[in-house]
Amino acid sequence: MVSGGDADTAVTDDTSTFQLGLDDLKRRGSALLVVGSVPTELYSRASKQMLGAPDEPRRRLLVLNDSTPLDDRLDVDIQRTTEWTRVVRYGSLERSAAASPSPSTAVPSAVDACERRVGGGLGQLGAALANDVTEFDTLAGGLSPAELRVAFDCLPSLLSRYDRDHVFRFLHVMTTHIRSRNGMVHVWSPGEREGEVNRLFEPLFDAVVELDVEGSEARQRWHLRQKDVSSGWFPLES
Repeated sequence: MVSGGDADTAVTDDTSTFQLGLDDLKRRGSALLVVGSVPTELYSRASKQMLGAPDEPRRRLLVLNDSTPLDDRLDVDIQRTTEWTRVVRYGSLERSAAASPSPSTAVPSAVDACERRVGGGLGQLGAALANDVTEFDTLAGGLSPAELRVAFDCLPSLLSRYDRDHVFRFLHVMTTHIRSRNGMVHVWSPGEREGEVNRLFEPLFDAVVELDVEGSEARQRWHLRQKDVSSGWFPLES
């Protein structure tokens, strides 16, 4: 896959159905669950591709943990201004909402002007992301299909602090809001597709992207749930 939904090199028994499904994901907005028991570096490579190449006019929103270097998740050639790129750091969940900046008062990071920290609970995080999406839509004068690309890395952190029902509802609201603006969001959930957590959350998503390593080769496989069609394994490009 090259740029968030382009899997032209995929192998499948029904190529036409698979390609139509990919085109539909980009046209109407979509949510992708990215899974796999692989090094984080491989997910970072896949996510960069899903966020789009630097020369593509995308509005990018990344929701990252505190420990994630931004250059590992965002191509250095991508314009890092709040008009085009926003990075939310949501790692210090133990701090109360009163002790953390609100979405409207979050202080940009000294490292990068497009970064800010959001604290508080799931409600505060959801409100911050919804505000970013709405502002991107206003800046664009109406987002084009697949113009908005969202990467959400914090699912494991949320599951360590909240029960699964609360996280399920949060993901449902977030993915619905992004789809409503014809955006594409991908959510990282380490572990096998058949794992209990991933089986619980899969119905919220339009497709599941499996990452794997065979020998020295990183690879991926896509499952389009609505079309009930899957690709074969194909290389994850560097």
